[in-house]
Amino acid sequence: MLTNLFRLDGTPTLIGPGDPSPPMSPGDVVANIVFKIDEWAPPTKAVREVTFTGVAFPKSIGQATFTDCSFEDCLFLGTRFIEVEFHGCSFTNSNFWKSRFERVYLDPDSILMEARFKVEASNAGISVYQALLSNFAEERQDEFYIKADISFRRWKRYQIWPDLRRKRLTRTKAWTRWLGSVVYEILAGFGYRPFRFFLWTIALFLLVSWINYKIIGQGLIVNGSILPLPSFTDTMFYTFSVLTVLGFSSVLPIDGFSKILTVFEALAAIGWLGIFTSVLVKRFLR
Repeated sequence: MLTNLFRLDGTPTLIGPGDPSPPMSPGDVVANIVFKIDEWAPPTKAVREVTFTGVAFPKSIGQATFTDCSFEDCLFLGTRFIEVEFHGCSFTNSNFWKSRFERVYLDPDSILMEARFKVEASNAGISVYQALLSNFAEERQDEFYIKADISFRRWKRYQIWPDLRRKRLTRTKAWTRWLGSVVYEILAGFGYRPFRFFLWTIALFLLVSWINYKIIGQGLIVNGSILPLPSFTDTMFYTFSVLTVLGFSSVLPIDGFSKILTVFEALAAIGWLGIFTSVLVKRFLR
């Protein structure tokens, strides 16, 4: 990895306007080069199986297709990609800070940045995925959009701690944002994993059923009869009826505490089911 994530190591070769571009045939390695030009097109529009190591690319790359290429420790600082496709390529510890993408095909999973980026250059991660989101939305590349949005939200979470160190956030706000992001990802994959959220919903409802069984089991009436202790099945039926806002049916609360707890559970369930609905809408109707 580069010593400075925004600058190449050593003394790279400079390629200016009019200078010949290095050969890019299958199997070639292009290393330790800075393109000191504003616009650049590779010597062939179809670049295949070329390894780029320690290369600082120019401000604009247009109308090219890269296939099975690897980019390691490369700099795309402010680079504008126009009608560029990357198929089967990998980007390892490459910095896309302030890059822009227009009509570009690039799998977000091909971008790999080690943990050091999270500490020293989390803004680079935010920058690349935010730019990719705009491209994918315009090109209707929905699966790539989802991947980029998930990565963007993760990098926003990594940025919390640098912001805290620079005193842009209070400690309370930083921990609140971090915890909210982690919980949202675990429960629903940032809104893109409805089945995961459904499983968490079932688990939560079963937990509430068990709590009701232990706390208010004796405060329920089943089929009009007061039992010493209703079965867990009856309590679960009662709990799911309340949490899904379907009504009590044959199981009803009879004492004051049971009724009050039922009201609060129903109100909480309305909010939870509202979140579930929003997850479904975000995943399938975006």
